[in-house]
Amino acid sequence: MSTASATKATAPFDEFNPFLAMARRFDVAADRLGLDDGLREVLRTPDKELTVSIPVQMDNGKLRVFTGYRVQHNFSRGPCKGGIRYAPDVHLDEVRALAAWMT
Repeated sequence: MSTASATKATAPFDEFNPFLAMARRFDVAADRLGLDDGLREVLRTPDKELTVSIPVQMDNGKLRVFTGYRVQHNFSRGPCKGGIRYAPDVHLDEVRALAAWMT
């Protein structure tokens, strides 16, 4: 994943980015398996990503918008469980990594 394609929901390009950590581990496994570049790209790319915005009226009357993410990494072998998180500090790359690790 290039930093040019990153959105504001994506974690910064650094060593603490869970999606980049997953990609590094994936590359080690793909090297051992001798996977070609095309198959690596298919297996590295999530099938579906859903971003939702949920407006909530708070107890003090103010309206806030919360963002949620769900990623289905790969369902080529059938239904899959996607990465999902509900937390104020979650970002899209964290959910991408969770979905990939479940694959």
